Amino acid sequence: MRLTRTAVLAAAALALIARTAVSATASAADLPAPHHDGAWTYRSPAPIGGALALGGFSDLVPADSSGREFWTVTDRGPNADAPSDTDKIFLKPDYTPQILRIRLTRGGGIEVVRRIPLRVPHGRTDPVTGTRFLTGLPPAALTAERPVDLAGRVLPNDPYGLDSEGLVRLPDGSFWISSEYGSSLLHFSAAGVLDTVLVPAGSTYSAPGVRVLPVLPAVEAKQKNNKGLEGLTVSADGRTLYAAQQTQLSNPDSKAAKKSLVQRVFRIDVSRTPRLTGEFTFAREADSATDGGWATSAIDWLGPDRLLVEERDALRPTVHTRLFEVDFRSATDLHGTRWDDPATVPALELDPSAVVPGSKRLVFDAASAGLANGKIEGVALLPAQRGAVELFLVGDNDFGVDSVKDGAVVPNNAVSRVDRYTLPAGTLSLSRR
Repeated sequence: MRLTRTAVLAAAALALIARTAVSATASAADLPAPHHDGAWTYRSPAPIGGALALGGFSDLVPADSSGREFWTVTDRGPNADAPSDTDKIFLKPDYTPQILRIRLTRGGGIEVVRRIPLRVPHGRTDPVTGTRFLTGLPPAALTAERPVDLAGRVLPNDPYGLDSEGLVRLPDGSFWISSEYGSSLLHFSAAGVLDTVLVPAGSTYSAPGVRVLPVLPAVEAKQKNNKGLEGLTVSADGRTLYAAQQTQLSNPDSKAAKKSLVQRVFRIDVSRTPRLTGEFTFAREADSATDGGWATSAIDWLGPDRLLVEERDALRPTVHTRLFEVDFRSATDLHGTRWDDPATVPALELDPSAVVPGSKRLVFDAASAGLANGKIEGVALLPAQRGAVELFLVGDNDFGVDSVKDGAVVPNNAVSRVDRYTLPAGTLSLSRR
């Protein structure tokens, strides 16, 4: 009997779950109860033009050990879905993504204490802004997504543009940012100046004055539009990046992506010239509620090849946001194998049982913890007393934009908010070595 692709995929998914040493399906009732310590809200966001205001916080990195100051990054700017699946409406096409240092105030507010707008290399000019400030408009070489304005007019592409999502800060003060465009990683100086972009092998991407390195495997280019690399973290010594896909690869096609449980994580040595040193998988939870729409927007480093990995919905407040400790130390390293070849058939996404994924352990369930925030895109950890761990969560409010209807913006009334929980001792093993 010849099995259909759907049947093969379903059987392989079941095999993957069976092979994964995982308590991912454990009930949240089995977890030590976290304590909600408070919430902080960005109450008076700075205007960025017209009725639009600063927002879109897409990651969270401790700026020090106080638990009061953090770095975050805004995404590409206020945007909305267009009637065509290949188009995206940009409400402020000249918006420059920014790295922000924020402070959680004693009155429950969020204060922006420093803004670092991202810029193109010295001696260069961004073709959209006519200045050194770059935009969130897509580079044509990295995505098929077409930018349009409110009237549906096609906007220019920006070779320096990025859809900024994940953020890390290195010991020298410089930053790495993950971008969903084509799956890419960008390095910026402490002053926000772009110098290096990591792209998939075979990419035709280039930008004047920028060092472009084809570090990622070619298969990573098979991401859906706006679903590239999002989660980003770095080891305690600042030498090793880990980058996670937002969703599964469309490999060999988008139908496979909806049903696949395979999600990839890349390990990259950035201590000298960046190079890929590892590529692993983990098994996502089976998502029947949103037809494969759950996403991984945040990861955090726990120790060598151990990560805190998020799986979330996009609802406000969230119904499904879970954090897992994922251990890749015994997982199959895909780097340099046939699974990196886009022409490989069958694809790993159709035969996930061919490799050993990282083992998973549920450590936090937002719904059972009563989290009133949603679309969580940033997670930060700090050690607390007697083995406890402080967990900070930030939601992306999409600059307050829900959609566009009849040429007008429909607001979502969401705010930028940070929540803090204390995870009791024994919940999470957090290494600082």
